[in-house]
Amino acid sequence: MNLKNLFTRAGAGFIYILVILLGILGGRYSFLVVFGIILALALFEFYRMVEKDTSHAISKIFNITHGLLLFVSVYLYMEGISFDALPVIILVYLLTLFASVILIRRQDILHGIIYSLFGQIYITMPLSLLMILSYSYQHNMATGGYDWVPLLGLFVFIWVNDTAAYFIGSLIGKHKLIPHISPKKSVEGFIAGIFFTLLASLIFAHSFPEFSPLFWMGFALVAALFGTVGDLFESLIKRTYSVKDTGTLIPGHGGILDRIDSLLVAVPAAYLYLIIFTV
Repeated sequence: MNLKNLFTRAGAGFIYILVILLGILGGRYSFLVVFGIILALALFEFYRMVEKDTSHAISKIFNITHGLLLFVSVYLYMEGISFDALPVIILVYLLTLFASVILIRRQDILHGIIYSLFGQIYITMPLSLLMILSYSYQHNMATGGYDWVPLLGLFVFIWVNDTAAYFIGSLIGKHKLIPHISPKKSVEGFIAGIFFTLLASLIFAHSFPEFSPLFWMGFALVAALFGTVGDLFESLIKRTYSVKDTGTLIPGHGGILDRIDSLLVAVPAAYLYLIIFTV
């Protein structure tokens, strides 16, 4: 990578980080808006990618709209505003998909339904869990309400892991990690990512002593390991559809889905970790 591309990548990455921090630190409304936009963009990129070779039997607009409605309904549930919106939206979406099997006369209609559901499971569910994670953290501490600490920790650990793995792997990486999925990832980069993420966890343990250093180290390890799985999984999807990037929104990085791929698998793992650790 030449110097110009490196500066472009760094500048775009810096802006992306600022947007994420705004969404996390700005409070629940800021979170809802920022991550709602990220959700819509990620769903659009995903459904556009799976339509690369053929038009989708199920409308992208329908799936994106449902994803946003589901995301908002999770917020309404967590705030105690409405406990009915979430199950109603899920049921309406499923019933509409089932009805489409009968009404849409296309041989690939089942593929369209599978792609539709997978997009919601792969993208909408983790981002909705991200919201639940922030509330659950505080509930376990008997204080209630939105709290940005676990969200910040999760993102920082993922960023540190990705950055360390990228630079160390580029400098000294000799042994391929999983070459049939991502030829550029190295064992050296993977180990470096874990190491620097664990160092970052010690900073969090000092800054946020509500939990022990052991908790933060475990949280960091989960974020790094499953963040790497998420990165590799999206690489497999892109390889399947023969695309380099899911979009061009972020110069030097690709689309928004390219930036949150690690997050999409790390969030469910982190949420499960918090449940187990705080029982």
